[in-house]
Amino acid sequence: MNSPAHDNTVSQRQQTQATTQANLLGELYWFIRVVEAGSFSAAAEQTGIAKSSLSRRIIQLEKRLELQLLNRNTRSFSMTSLGEQVYRHALEMLAAAEAVEACAQQANGAPSGLLRLSAPDILSEWLMQLLHDFQTQYPRVSFSLLPQDAQVELASQRLDLSLSLEAPDNSSDIVSRELASLQKVIVATPALIEALGNPQTLEQVPDKNLLALGTPPRTWSLHNQDRRLQTPAFTAQNLHLLREATKAGIGIAYLPLCCCHEDLASGTLRLACPQEQPQPLTLYALTPAARGITQAARQLIQHLRSSLQNRQNEGITPL
Repeated sequence: MNSPAHDNTVSQRQQTQATTQANLLGELYWFIRVVEAGSFSAAAEQTGIAKSSLSRRIIQLEKRLELQLLNRNTRSFSMTSLGEQVYRHALEMLAAAEAVEACAQQANGAPSGLLRLSAPDILSEWLMQLLHDFQTQYPRVSFSLLPQDAQVELASQRLDLSLSLEAPDNSSDIVSRELASLQKVIVATPALIEALGNPQTLEQVPDKNLLALGTPPRTWSLHNQDRRLQTPAFTAQNLHLLREATKAGIGIAYLPLCCCHEDLASGTLRLACPQEQPQPLTLYALTPAARGITQAARQLIQHLRSSLQNRQNEGITPL
């Protein structure tokens, strides 16, 4: 039979261990926030926690683990190889916590909480109205939006949903759903089209008069023959900048109709090379497979599908 003194010792040891684990979980969370922000100053701005306090918490985490997690200098830091391993495990911990929250939301009925998503900046006007309608229906849901044309790493960015115009890579980490087909058009200012002699095909237009997306320049996908650009007049990393360069008369662009139909209607832009037939784009909804789709993300995808079916959107065909 154990003595009362022995029982008290065991109880104190268990309490100390529980406190240590609770503190460790908290420190790992702040470690994630600092790494994602890219600097202690940025993390302080995003979280409202003082920079000095965040620094102390990371130092305490390193002492607790007896590991160096960050290589620091006066203005920035980089993760050590062990720091990267701890970061990945910490992300799994955070994903598990979010999964618990998602289970609670599902049990409680209507979705709630923060929904983190990314989408091409060029679709923001279309998306914002849909998010407003969704939040009217589910007022307990809030949003964090990352404008991003290129595919993003869902896990590292802690995204619940990514709307992408790029076909996803074959990966067991991502679940892909096709939402819509986006018609593409070749456009330019009326003045530029006339200056180029009203070309009917792209063969009549040199690279120096074309605009490109991405580095290296992405190929223009056409029904008859793709156009590969070698020396375009202008390159941009997103479609929004590409549209603005087109409106400025810098060159001819290859854009989704939904993002320039108002400019075509007003005469700011005109269809160019009318004999060409651009291939449409597909809009995908990407969700992480590891922790499953959250209830809020599932409901938002359903809302997007319903909106696409019930509303006419210029150049957007639901799939």
